[in-house]
Amino acid sequence: MKEIKIKVLVPEGLEGIFEKELDALVKGLRRLARKPAVTVDDVFGIMPTEKSVREMRLEAYEELFS
Repeated sequence: MKEIKIKVLVPEGLEGIFEKELDALVKGLRRLARKPAVTVDDVFGIMPTEKSVREMRLEAYEELFS
């Protein structure tokens, strides 16, 4: 992980609010960067289907990013 330092001037009395908002933003970005806990390989064989893992991955990708 890389460290970035930001210097911001915040009006007096709003330092705490700014820190809380920034922490929430960083936590959200970290959550997005995490990999999913369950992958297609983990659940393959559980669902009865005629599709291959590759076809299932392609469909999931199309649903997520289309």
